[in-house]
Amino acid sequence: MSKFLRLIVTLAIAAAVTACNENGSDEPTIDPVESTIGAIIVNQGSYYANISGSLTYLDFATNSANQTAFEAANAGGILGDTPQSALVYGSKLYIAVYESNLIRVLDARNFKLIKDIRPDASTGTQPRFFATDKNKVYVTMFDGYVARIDTASLAIDASVKVGPNPDGITVCGDFVYAGNSDGMNYELGFANGYTVSKIAISSFTEVEKINVGMNPGAMATVGSSVFVVVRGDYGTTTPSLLKRIKSDGSVENIAPATYISPAASSIVYVNAPWGEPVTTVYAYSPTTGKTNSITIDPIAFPAAIAIDPYTGLLIITGYNLKNGSPDYMGGGFANLYDANGLLIKSYPTGLNPCAITFNTLL
Repeated sequence: MSKFLRLIVTLAIAAAVTACNENGSDEPTIDPVESTIGAIIVNQGSYYANISGSLTYLDFATNSANQTAFEAANAGGILGDTPQSALVYGSKLYIAVYESNLIRVLDARNFKLIKDIRPDASTGTQPRFFATDKNKVYVTMFDGYVARIDTASLAIDASVKVGPNPDGITVCGDFVYAGNSDGMNYELGFANGYTVSKIAISSFTEVEKINVGMNPGAMATVGSSVFVVVRGDYGTTTPSLLKRIKSDGSVENIAPATYISPAASSIVYVNAPWGEPVTTVYAYSPTTGKTNSITIDPIAFPAAIAIDPYTGLLIITGYNLKNGSPDYMGGGFANLYDANGLLIKSYPTGLNPCAITFNTLL
């Protein structure tokens, strides 16, 4: 086994039954998950070309890719406009459908619709990304809120106002962290998009804004550390960086990075500014401060990255090329890699495969 995979897998099963707390220790949680049975790829489609989003399901048992996972299970219904992310929690699959302003709750086993949650001005609208903790699902609302969903009633039961255009979100200990991107203000340099809101779970109120840098995006928790990709201006003037918010609230730079995924005891990342291919995947351990890496065949235009928490296998999605440029009007792909960075299989996906989550067997 390679050093890279060992770093990811050594504590993989432990990671499935532990959660971050503020003093850096790990507390047991109730999580009956046994193994991963597949991966769910969220395809954004194209809002401007009137192409709905979709789900691609990678079934590990049959080694196949189902391109109509939602439509087939729901009598040909469409998923909606610009789905942004998905999360499996318990037996349910939550999907944030940004332009349609819907949170779709599906049965994670058969993808049948259980309920649509329709946010409104009182809760915040335009759902983006999810995090979970103790029978609650938290979701960023791009118009400036973080909402809380009760997983029993499947209803939003609270909402808190944060900064402009919150995007990435994660839970660590007794707090929810949400990055305020100010993404709709890009022409003025994301002027109010430099902070992460720290929200107390007990009172569901914002207790602090932590300055992390321009345009915070994807977030993840590993141990007692919160990680955030600060995307900058998407160019060379202020490049994208992976940063770590320590348990004492201080912030440190880790490395240039554009896409991340939490693993057992490390944060896994790649760096691929627009037009630069991914050739190396890195795993940084917040405990040791060390970084290991594997080399993969170049991917010209990646879209998302995820680590299977039970096997350590890696999935990277991306765009196919058309005349040397990413084909934003055609289907993409999802590559599955082994421990040494060797390609196991490449699966076709739908248009713009922007997010990955894993389905698990209870």
